[in-house]
Amino acid sequence: MAETKELIIAIIGYLLAIISPIIGIIAGIIIHFTQKENPFLNKHGKYIIIVAVAMWVITIILMFAGFIPAFF
Repeated sequence: MAETKELIIAIIGYLLAIISPIIGIIAGIIIHFTQKENPFLNKHGKYIIIVAVAMWVITIILMFAGFIPAFF
């Protein structure tokens, strides 16, 4: 089982990926590449990147479909 600190880092990474995908991608990359010796954070770093990219794609699709307003 992961320590509390590791769980908090993973949760914050996922929240960043959902709220702001660009910052989530950056956070996931930082977690993934700086925590190579920690299998829990290394795995979740990859998953955070995947969630952030998925959120980014979903947002773009919803903008082009007209469900959410585009800001550009």
